[in-house]
Amino acid sequence: MILYLLFQLISAYVKIDLLKSTPPHYNRHLRNDLQINNFKNMQYTGFIKIGEQNLELLFDTGSSIFWVFSNTCFTQSKKTSFDCQSSSNCLMTKEQFKVQYGQGEIKGNKAYDQLQISNFTVSNFQFLIVNSQSSLDNLRAGGICGLGLQEQFGFNSLINILYDQHLIEKRIFTFFLSSIPEHINNSSALFIGGYDTRYMSSDIQYVKLDKSDQWSVKLKNISMNNKVLINDVSALIDTGTSLIVIPTRQFSSLLTSLRDQYKQFCQYSQYQIKCSCPDGNFQNFPELEFIFEGDLKLVLNPIDYINIDVSVCVLSITKSSNNYWILGDTFIRKHITVFDIDNKQIGFAKLATFEKQSKQIQINDYLYLFKVVCVCICVAIASIWIIRQVSCLGEASHEMNK
Repeated sequence: MILYLLFQLISAYVKIDLLKSTPPHYNRHLRNDLQINNFKNMQYTGFIKIGEQNLELLFDTGSSIFWVFSNTCFTQSKKTSFDCQSSSNCLMTKEQFKVQYGQGEIKGNKAYDQLQISNFTVSNFQFLIVNSQSSLDNLRAGGICGLGLQEQFGFNSLINILYDQHLIEKRIFTFFLSSIPEHINNSSALFIGGYDTRYMSSDIQYVKLDKSDQWSVKLKNISMNNKVLINDVSALIDTGTSLIVIPTRQFSSLLTSLRDQYKQFCQYSQYQIKCSCPDGNFQNFPELEFIFEGDLKLVLNPIDYINIDVSVCVLSITKSSNNYWILGDTFIRKHITVFDIDNKQIGFAKLATFEKQSKQIQINDYLYLFKVVCVCICVAIASIWIIRQVSCLGEASHEMNK
């Protein structure tokens, strides 16, 4: 009775019911999150472990293969590589595969080993050990974790494997990508199996996929300051692409609009748009507005897609020969982005401000720690009380036996 009353008093004091269930998909203590590192807003990488070897990978929703560089594969920029012979459980087969990317390709052998990612352990995990590559020297990671929907070469996706092994309840994963310097003290994160509402300042709004094998959605139109640039277009939401990628014809229209309507004289070089910005002023650039099916409107302000380099404004926009848009990290950074395999949809939520986000996480962690300490104190008091009662009973019994 004493323990029960003390427990109720503590719960009332912190104003949190310790028995209250957490909302669906809400990782209250970040048990399934993976810290992601931000390299100059261009590449987002995180650490996993294969066998006993730590490897840094780029997490890519635009591809489906999980692969790592072999220690015998030369690339100028790789940080980590994998040595199958140094892993006691690694089995490399003779099956060889070639994977083509938008820029570059890899070749390697199928292999099996134990994978550790976040708090999950997957035995006999199937992946590719890459022994040769071309045009991927700028990749800072030691490999890629493909999170795409299309199955390639019989490789099952990581999320499907975690779900099939009952390690997660829902086939959902969520990205928070930090922006330098706004979130310089707050690491990016990948949430596996759900999302964390502490990073959000709005409800999640979902958009259905328009393709079954890609993280692709339909946009009614894309506008600049409410002037339509293009109607009815598909866009791939791709964490493996740094910039916003536009089909060539619409790219030319964008440059023309910047010149004629906003008096911004820009040139395209080294895969980016560069414009004159005296005194680093980009206030005259337009907002980019994305209207999705279902009338969801997401907006990028100039500060979201422009980087200042002395007196030059560098737009995080490039072109390609594709007939669809790619909304890469430049777009994804503005929102919490939820990838929902089960319901074939992508969700977007507004970011919580850095101050609110950090404060809320700190408060929740302190409250959780406080509750743990209080419970330990309760257990200690109850144990002392029980020991004393047992001791008293023993003494009483001894006296009676005299």
